Amino acid sequence: MFSLFDGASQKIAKNLIMITGLKRSLAIYQEHNLSEIPADEVLMLLIGLDTCNLLQTVKEEFIAKEIKEEDLQDIVDDYVVEYLKQQETIVIQDGADRMTRCEEVMTIASKFQENWTQEDRKDPGPRFYCVKELLRLLGNEKNTPIHDTLFEFIYEQHNQFIRYFRTLLEPFPSDEPQVNESNSPQST
Repeated sequence: MFSLFDGASQKIAKNLIMITGLKRSLAIYQEHNLSEIPADEVLMLLIGLDTCNLLQTVKEEFIAKEIKEEDLQDIVDDYVVEYLKQQETIVIQDGADRMTRCEEVMTIASKFQENWTQEDRKDPGPRFYCVKELLRLLGNEKNTPIHDTLFEFIYEQHNQFIRYFRTLLEPFPSDEPQVNESNSPQST
């Protein structure tokens, strides 16, 4: 099991934001938006959806067994903080305001996570229902183009998270010469 060094969770969070495209989910929404909901409210919900997606991804067995739970939580927390730092839509006054916003995002994400506990959410999958719930909250539930586009984005984001963690956790090749046990003196 890996134990992260100081600052590693922040670096991982920044990398995750970079590979998934911070502004892409907002751009997708704005391109097909039919509602009059302010952009800052929309972005908070989208960050909550993205955070839920990351929270569910880090529960994948190959990630959860290699990285300590508290380190995974640090990654998610840093993801939200960095997301809020990098965006320009939500006005944040200071660190206390940012922490309040982080708590709001985590509350939104936990609401979306309920889709993984409901039996009727198995088909076509919890991510589908998260997007459906997001659009319901934004008054766009009948907007098929935005639903399809956001669902594709969220699913691809999950795949990018998976690829990132596979690469991060991939064992490094050993510099030590391999010992062939059949030729070693102890095997005779």
